[in-house]
Amino acid sequence: MNRHNNLRQDLARAIRRLYDRGLVSGVGGNASVLLPSGDELLITPTGYFKGGVAEGDLVRVTLAGRVIGRGQPSSELATHLIVYTARRDIRAVVHAHPPVAVALATAGIDIPLLTPEQAALIPSLEVVKFVPPGERGAMAVRDAVGRSDLVGIRNHGFFSLGADLHEAVSRLEVLEESSMIFFVASQFGKVPALRGTDVEAIREAYASRRKVTPTSKRKR
Repeated sequence: MNRHNNLRQDLARAIRRLYDRGLVSGVGGNASVLLPSGDELLITPTGYFKGGVAEGDLVRVTLAGRVIGRGQPSSELATHLIVYTARRDIRAVVHAHPPVAVALATAGIDIPLLTPEQAALIPSLEVVKFVPPGERGAMAVRDAVGRSDLVGIRNHGFFSLGADLHEAVSRLEVLEESSMIFFVASQFGKVPALRGTDVEAIREAYASRRKVTPTSKRKR
């Protein structure tokens, strides 16, 4: 039960953190975390002010989509369920609307690898065409999440996947940071990307740190 309560605290804090960083609007964005059992998740509710979501507002849902207890889950629930079904290594999914990153994706502009954090946390980025949120959006994202932990939808936002909430949220923060750096730097000319050898060294170092970090395993 303590682990369950901790995840509730973490999820409520995560969505408020995204709001404070300007990565979601008051009623936009959503986030979920897989419970230790591996067959249920907690997800943010639909229609709530994201800057004020509390632990008690979160909705418990089975991977079959059945709500346990009270509350109405996010309208993006279908996409969260598809991710957890398709990716057994994922324990947290966060959907946000980082403005500069969404603007670049919508304009069809690729962001080069510019920083060590971007190279480590965003080794690949998939962007799909706009589809309305809900079941259609879930189907559009389904194939892309098999190739990347960060999937953008033009004119909409990004879904970030992680081994935990911190990783999923951090990917979005790094994405927006890199997008802003690229946008500002591009005003002064061509923006140089990190060299391939440097990218390899960064990713090797990041992978080594993850190997020695304890992580919980999903049960099936």
